[in-house]
Amino acid sequence: MKKILLLSLLLFPLCAYADHIQSTEGFYEPEWKDFVPPAYVDVAEPKGLGKFNDTAAYWYKRRVEFDTEIQKCRDTEGNDLKVACYQKLKAKQYQKNSDYNARLEAIEKQKMMPADFQNPTGNMLPLGGFANMLRYQPNELR
Repeated sequence: MKKILLLSLLLFPLCAYADHIQSTEGFYEPEWKDFVPPAYVDVAEPKGLGKFNDTAAYWYKRRVEFDTEIQKCRDTEGNDLKVACYQKLKAKQYQKNSDYNARLEAIEKQKMMPADFQNPTGNMLPLGGFANMLRYQPNELR
């Protein structure tokens, strides 16, 4: 137990120093492949019949926006400002990815639901469909 404690006391200052070095001098520029599904890493502008592929068009649009933001970060003067710009860009891309995944999950849930449950006023019962045609409401005062 003493060895573990002593080892951790020796390594803790080194870890803190290494983190300081990386955050100011050895920052890494985010790469497009870190945020995109592997099938769309080299996505090109959809042309011809590819214009109907909404997914490819979405990832191409995001790629153009990402490249623009990366260029803005590269043009930023000062090491600390550049690191902050890259961190902001990463956070923005992760947020877009989580929004995209939430939309996909919502679409999948809707596809899995039977048609009768998607529209409860539909033809669940023949009498209900007939009553809707006549605009009959059971609690209506006549």
